[in-house]
Formats: sequence, structure tokens, C-alpha cells
Amino acid sequence: MASEDTQIRINGLSFDIEGKTLLHNTNLSLNGDGITVFLGANGAGKTIFLKLLTGLLTPCSGSITFEGGNISIKTRAFVSQEPVILRRTVLKNMLFVLEKITSEKSTLAKELLSLMGLDTKEHQNALTLSAGEKQRLCLARAIITDPEILLLDEPTANIEPNSTTLIEKYLIQKVRSSRKIFFVTHDINQARRLADEIVFIHTGRVIEHSSAKNFFENPKTREARKYISGKIN
Repeated sequence: MASEDTQIRINGLSFDIEGKTLLHNTNLSLNGDGITVFLGANGAGKTIFLKLLTGLLTPCSGSITFEGGNISIKTRAFVSQEPVILRRTVLKNMLFVLEKITSEKSTLAKELLSLMGLDTKEHQNALTLSAGEKQRLCLARAIITDPEILLLDEPTANIEPNSTTLIEKYLIQKVRSSRKIFFVTHDINQARRLADEIVFIHTGRVIEHSSAKNFFENPKTREARKYISGKIN
């Protein structure tokens, strides 16, 4: 698992598309534990940053290195706000992502489904689940691969409150102590509930990085203060 001894170092990270810079020369040092929440207005660069961390995008310049731990791209799991569901049962969606299905993994799959409130639906066609149930399935499916780092791109943006509550409870009680989590959200209250630290991105630049407590109680920049007050969205 990722540990507090692991440091994630981001050096000179930039990303361009068709001559437009979407992430500017970013330098950060992040701990390998807890929940880091990315905040910022629409188009700020949060999802780009997250996809660079997953390895789904290649930076135009700069690097991301993991020091003090053996973290490879295979130990990262990404969950987007649009759930990707396979045309099979809920349980078979879980087992499909495993390289080898064992009795232990089958038991774990059922335990994860139960924790996410899906234990009565394991033999149901996953395509017939509600939006929130599909998102819970995607999160459980990511967890069963045993990632060191879990990267979540607005996973509760388009789902019902009950599913949001279940996902947040699961992240806080079952995941944050054993994995590093990167979480993108537009919900300030959700960030307050979940974050250990905040990375605030504005127009492709990281302009604040601090503990969640410091960010919400004493934001350093005018843009962050406006964002917290709801004047930038």
C-alpha cells in the first residue's frame, strides 16, 4: 500500500493541446497517504492533472516520480464521473478485472458489493442499475484490483444523495487509511468532509496547496477566497 513515507514529486509538469497550455509548469510534493482534493472552476485543469497522474495522458514536459515506495502504473486505479459498465452481471463486472479469480477474491468481491449496498444485486445485469449504483460498482471494482493509488474524477457529480453518502462513508472508513486517494470535486462541502489536503487550480496553474484546514480557514489567494465564497465556479 502507499504509505506516509512515499512522496509523490511533480516537477515542471505541463500539458498542451493544439498549442494551448492546459497545465502550466507545475511543481508539487505530495504525501503518499490520505485524501488530496483538487478544487477549481470548470476548465481549470483538474481532470487533466488527474489523468496525468494516472498515466492516461503523457505530459508535454516535466515528470511525476514516486519516492520511497514501489508504485507503478499497474497499481493506480481511475474512476470517472461517467461509469463504465460491462454487459454482464454485477458480480461478473467485479471478477472481470482480476488477472486470476480465486475463492478469496470471489469472497472479497461479494464483501465489497455488500459494503457498497449492492449485495442483493450481484446477479443482476449491471446495465440495469441506477446511475448511483453503477458508480458504486465502479468504485468497488477499482478497489478489488488492490491499487496503491485511487484517482476519482467527480465520482458523485451525477448521482443520487444516498449513493454519494455510501461512497463518502466507504472512502473515509475503509479506504483512506490504506491507499492514497486523489479526488476531483466541485462540491465545497464534500471537499470539507473528505480532504486532508487541497490542491487549488486556477486557469491551469496550481496557486494554492495546503492542508484542508488551512485552505478553508485562511486561503492565501484572492481566487481561492472567491471560489470558496461561490463567486468562481
